[in-house]
Amino acid sequence: MIEFLKRPYKETGNSKRTFLSIAAFGLFIFLFLYLFKPFGLYELKPSQQLFITMGFGLITFAVLIIFKFLIEPVVIGERWTFGKNILWDILIASSIGAANYLYMMSIFDFPFRLIYLLYSVWTAILVGSIPVTVIYFIKYNQLYRNALKEADIPDENLTWEEEVKITAGYPRNELTVNPKQIVYLCSNDNYVTIVTNKDNVRKRTTLRGTLKDAEAELCRNRRLMRCHKCYIVNLDYAEKTTGNNQNMKIRLSVPDIDIPVARSKAVLIGSRIRKLRSR
Repeated sequence: MIEFLKRPYKETGNSKRTFLSIAAFGLFIFLFLYLFKPFGLYELKPSQQLFITMGFGLITFAVLIIFKFLIEPVVIGERWTFGKNILWDILIASSIGAANYLYMMSIFDFPFRLIYLLYSVWTAILVGSIPVTVIYFIKYNQLYRNALKEADIPDENLTWEEEVKITAGYPRNELTVNPKQIVYLCSNDNYVTIVTNKDNVRKRTTLRGTLKDAEAELCRNRRLMRCHKCYIVNLDYAEKTTGNNQNMKIRLSVPDIDIPVARSKAVLIGSRIRKLRSR
């Protein structure tokens, strides 16, 4: 369980899909409350039941829009995990519960009481746990399937170019090399170091530029993968991986060093290396 909570988490949908999910979530809250009428809603008149439960659904929709489109882009970073996302969803549910309590205060005109606020927050967490649990299972399975799909190893003749020119974004410096000979690339500020191996002779070449530009120039060579913000590695030189998804490293055969793997890349890199080693 702890290992699952530490696994990297990444949203898989686009803005349109997120908006539709939020709308569906708000609709679920409305229908759940209107049909089952928990928490004394059955004592109200039918027209009041419809009006109040629609209000709960709209409040849920509004709070989710604020969190997902305004706050999350600022808060969520590369090291986001399933555990952090669960705590984040609990915070969102608590905010929905607090907003619903203020909504009820405005409708029924009763004074603020902390115990009722906490009860409203707890209720929102319980009701929201049903669709959230379903969404987590769907997202986890989707992330797993995507990693397996990306880890498929193409045929050798579709994997490599015969020759590639690397400028790293600066045409004045250029390295022409057989990409199969590249062991790894690493970045240091505004420079990219390319380590190659030809006839068991290792060579380091440093170019002015960025790793992002070098990655774009090597994109047709499928065994060269970005495994870290500072590294691109040739998986043909990978002997094995060490550590878990939180601190994974790739052990290279030439030279005998370890290359760090970002947590967001761990599942993909691990799957790709295991498939290569099993061939």
